[in-house]
Amino acid sequence: MRKKVLLLGSSGLAGRAINEALREDYQVVPAAGHQTPEGGCCLPVEEPQRLLEVLEHENPEIVISTIRGDFRAQLRFHEVLADWLAEKDRQLLYMSTSNVFDGELSRPHTESDPPAAESEYGIFKQKCEAMLNKKLGERLIVFRLASVWVAGCPRIRLLEEHSRSGKKHHTIHGDAVNVTLAGQIGEYAKFVLAHDLWGIFHVGTTDMVDYFEFEKMVCEACHIAPPEFEIEEVPSQAYQAVLPAREEIPTELQMTVAQVLEALAEGRQGAHAAGTGKE
Repeated sequence: MRKKVLLLGSSGLAGRAINEALREDYQVVPAAGHQTPEGGCCLPVEEPQRLLEVLEHENPEIVISTIRGDFRAQLRFHEVLADWLAEKDRQLLYMSTSNVFDGELSRPHTESDPPAAESEYGIFKQKCEAMLNKKLGERLIVFRLASVWVAGCPRIRLLEEHSRSGKKHHTIHGDAVNVTLAGQIGEYAKFVLAHDLWGIFHVGTTDMVDYFEFEKMVCEACHIAPPEFEIEEVPSQAYQAVLPAREEIPTELQMTVAQVLEALAEGRQGAHAAGTGKE
């Protein structure tokens, strides 16, 4: 019998990619905060009591959380979730972020580095990671994501919008990042769950690129006329990159910046073909 997965935040970029990767091998129950997905439920982050009702009704072996929302509400929501999972001896896969290192940008970071957050968002994610680890231990999987990209994602739509409108597009020069293709998150999830791994995983490219340069590369790959860039120069070289170093992850799941750009170009071409009725 297939294991049941409760997928929180199923309508987001990461949620959709995970659903796509897992639905053949798992019984995925999708949940979203502001709508009721097909075959799933509406589960606002502000309603932890509703969360308990869903957990008791669905009784999932695995919960995957990609939710967003008010930080205080999210923390309470995940506290309730972690307590239920700990009592039932179930697994949680939690989506975190490169921002847990945004207070220490002098070098890129791997999974073994201690978090050093400075922003409100980074501090919240760091605090949530620590709370979940304390409650769940080896039943916790954390994915720290670099910026997530896929054809038609909000970042690409914004480049297109500013290209059309002539509005200046703010970008940052001097910040070396790695990037995450949405589909890679799904493939990581499938592999990690299948091999009963746990702990922290950095999901993103194995190499880095300047953020401004990457946005120009995205425009070229997706045939977007470059907008007028409003460039914010970083005073000294910064690194906002979460590089993968877990040896359990096979080479075929790793990606480079060039491969991400290739995937974005292919996705753009596929969407154009679908829109024009061509194959």
